[in-house]
Amino acid sequence: MTYLGLDLGTTATKAILVDDGQTVLAAATAASQVLQPRPGISEQDPESWIAAARAVLAQLRADAPQAFAAVRAIGLSGQMHSVAPLDRDWRPLRPALLWNDERGQDQALRLQQAVPGLARITGVRPMASFSAAKLLWLKDDEPALFARIRHVLWPKDYLRLWLTGQAASDMSDAAGTQLFDQAARAWSAPILGAIGLDGATLPPLSEGTAPAGHLRPAVARELGLSPDVVVATGGGDTPVGAAGLGCADAGQAFLSLGTGAVYVAVRESYDPDPDISLHDFAHCLPGRWYQMAAMLNGGSCLAWVAALCREPDIAALLDKVQARGAAPGRILFQPYLRGERTPYHDPAARGAFIGLDAMTDEVDLARAVLEGVAFSLRLGQDLLAGRQSPAGPLPIIGGGGRSLAWTRIIATVLDRPLVIPHNAEHAAALGAARLAMIAHGTSQADALRPFNPARTVEPDRDAVPLYAERYARFRRLYPALHDLTA
Repeated sequence: MTYLGLDLGTTATKAILVDDGQTVLAAATAASQVLQPRPGISEQDPESWIAAARAVLAQLRADAPQAFAAVRAIGLSGQMHSVAPLDRDWRPLRPALLWNDERGQDQALRLQQAVPGLARITGVRPMASFSAAKLLWLKDDEPALFARIRHVLWPKDYLRLWLTGQAASDMSDAAGTQLFDQAARAWSAPILGAIGLDGATLPPLSEGTAPAGHLRPAVARELGLSPDVVVATGGGDTPVGAAGLGCADAGQAFLSLGTGAVYVAVRESYDPDPDISLHDFAHCLPGRWYQMAAMLNGGSCLAWVAALCREPDIAALLDKVQARGAAPGRILFQPYLRGERTPYHDPAARGAFIGLDAMTDEVDLARAVLEGVAFSLRLGQDLLAGRQSPAGPLPIIGGGGRSLAWTRIIATVLDRPLVIPHNAEHAAALGAARLAMIAHGTSQADALRPFNPARTVEPDRDAVPLYAERYARFRRLYPALHDLTA
């Protein structure tokens, strides 16, 4: 028997095919287009999600035809917060508003005033990133369209609708909508009422490990699979990535460094951060939650500085940084190019270089960017340590984990070994395949086995105190620059 994991990301959809021993038999990736006609707008055609899924599934079928034909269950992972409004016939009314669409700032603040205790209910302060503010923006700015909304789905759930013909979502994707009562693991009637949404508009909820239908006969014929294939409920990409790493128990933690960055620690109960500096969300696994330090600025900062320096080869730029040695650079960088969530919850925060001189070159700027993102992750670690103390080596996934230069800096700043798993770039897809296995009958303990480490990156012990001193300076940047950069 084999199992499929589909991870529907913002810029790419990934799929992996594994056997019942979780050996990866094939993997595929298809790019997705983001519609950004002007700053602050970020949208996607929901039909492009299905097109991307068709592309990766066709690639898997071509690469491993016999193993593909033996698929018994499919698991789903998807970008969180992005919302697709649908009509009564389940057709998209407009492009989906993505998580990084900045419209809805005013609506987020209005929602906070309309629902007392909103942050405690939902585990996070109101933000334009979340689905609730986006839906309220639609109500204000596209009222005729809002009146036609009969269903609302999230990316991986729209994909399931195509696969099975059934609407469903899970606790972890619901957790990122700000429409969800985290403690009760249910949709929040007071929040829906404040927006003017009927509860029937939202899909029924199940745990991420539960079955959520079988393939429609037409889709099964198209894909060359049995209509008996089970489709798991699945989850949001962050918690499903946790499942891919086996992070299921309290105290287990990991980093994900992609376009943004998150530092996640699993919990066995819902116990929100008193200051709501951290996100407290339901896990895709039953009876689990997680706390997350969420940073909007990660790998995007490295791409930005490489473009700024007209360096098309990012790997070559990283090699130059590594060649300069392990000691901290001379320049500090505040990495808030797109505002920030943790710990400041400030969409108006902006970036800054401090310490430039006539000798500064592109390598100095790149090192400052790498260090600035690492210091931002340290802020998250310090917050999480105040609530619980994750122990042991820290797994890191995402594109940033492929750079030895960057992971060495991060390990030294955090003063913790980092572990890079095999197939780290497919962690969420592997987590989705693991959820498929559980939905098909494999025990959770057997499915969520520890990951296989490919490499461990130790902190540079001589540089740890040097970076600690630079981190203390970094912590003073935001208060000092806030009034100048806002």
